[in-house]
Amino acid sequence: MTGDGTLAIVSVYLPSPKKLLLCHLRALLALGDGVILFGDFNSKSPRWDCTITNYNGDKLIQLEDRLEFEIIAPSTSTYYPDIVTNRASTLDIALIKGVALNWNCIETLCCLQPVLLKMGLPDGGSLNPTLKITDWK
Repeated sequence: MTGDGTLAIVSVYLPSPKKLLLCHLRALLALGDGVILFGDFNSKSPRWDCTITNYNGDKLIQLEDRLEFEIIAPSTSTYYPDIVTNRASTLDIALIKGVALNWNCIETLCCLQPVLLKMGLPDGGSLNPTLKITDWK
């Protein structure tokens, strides 16, 4: 961000089976002029490569336009269960509101399953220093 606004970066963990509440999401998105919510939302949707949809995934998709945020997800799973019958899922995502940065990539790293979000300036330049956000499991 290049203006005088406040950028809030929030690490999120919504434990399963808790439901995502509109009042909590509104409060987090109001923390700054620009907000990045990043972490484990325990929200599943085929939109971010899950085989099923759960309540929280449906809720995020329903609220995306209404609360004016964008959902950013890695292209590979972020959760690999120990039980063979369960399927890998993408539980770690980012919700972005009011931030004028390009998302260079959001990816799952191979060791310890952290998720890395890299950002750059809208004109293609780089931040100094480069902002990296890592969510370690």
